[in-house]
Amino acid sequence: MIQFKPLTEEHEWQWIWERAHPMAVKDTQGIVAYDDATRKIAAIVVMDSWTPSGCQTHFAIDNPMAIKRGLFREVAIHIHVVCDRRYIFGLIPANNDAAHKFDLKMGFEEVARIPEGYDIGVDYIVVRLAKEDNRWLPDEFKEELAA
Repeated sequence: MIQFKPLTEEHEWQWIWERAHPMAVKDTQGIVAYDDATRKIAAIVVMDSWTPSGCQTHFAIDNPMAIKRGLFREVAIHIHVVCDRRYIFGLIPANNDAAHKFDLKMGFEEVARIPEGYDIGVDYIVVRLAKEDNRWLPDEFKEELAA
């Protein structure tokens, strides 16, 4: 079983830093997925750079069971419902094909490219997932969109 909790512990920050390199800033929040059987971190999602319409996310997943057990549901509810934001954003270096494919598979859409935004010769790809298109958001919260 997977348990979810807020990102609060130093060892959790170390874990996500080793995988995704997010920077803790004043508005940073996170969700940690723990595998009950092993007591190890299965995944962490960090959310930062909050604007009135959304936030940026950073994902690191060691155990895909975290997805099957509701990681993206937890993130969708937190961002779209608890924090009342319409969009989830991501920035992907254009040379990270695996991350780009993964984000598109999860429902994000590419909305822009920033030429050499990551490095000389490497663009940044901006992806976005809108609340109304987020398949991870439970139906009871989607009904609110139609009202």
